[in-house]
Amino acid sequence: MKKVILCPKEVGNTYEVCSYVSSNSDVKLKVVDKTEMYDLSCYDVIILSSGVYANHVHKNILKWINSIEKNTINLNIKVYIFLTWFGRGHSDKIAFNEVKHLLREKGIKLEDNYTKCFGKGMGFIRKSHPNEKDYKNVLLWANEL
Repeated sequence: MKKVILCPKEVGNTYEVCSYVSSNSDVKLKVVDKTEMYDLSCYDVIILSSGVYANHVHKNILKWINSIEKNTINLNIKVYIFLTWFGRGHSDKIAFNEVKHLLREKGIKLEDNYTKCFGKGMGFIRKSHPNEKDYKNVLLWANEL
């Protein structure tokens, strides 16, 4: 089964975890911070990844989702999401539901099985994350998809 993880940018907590997953598995890593669209037709699984920003996923992931033309992605593809967040309230669930709704409008189902880990922020919030345990947990999750 061919898997790809889409990351919104080439720096930060989410990218660090995605790079670890890609380096230690057969999951390919693509960064969607540019205007180019990737041909994802050869993949069976797409993993979207993002930090959570005030209850939303990164603008590059939103832009990528909005750029999908209806019926251009295989409807049998499995789409999952991995989030990094500060652990505030239910912001992860709100961000998940936002993506689920946007994908549903495109005729694509977001699987309910998502994972998350803490990310450090501004040098003082959760500064010990993501850590080795976080990396390994996300890798295990990705390998099981």
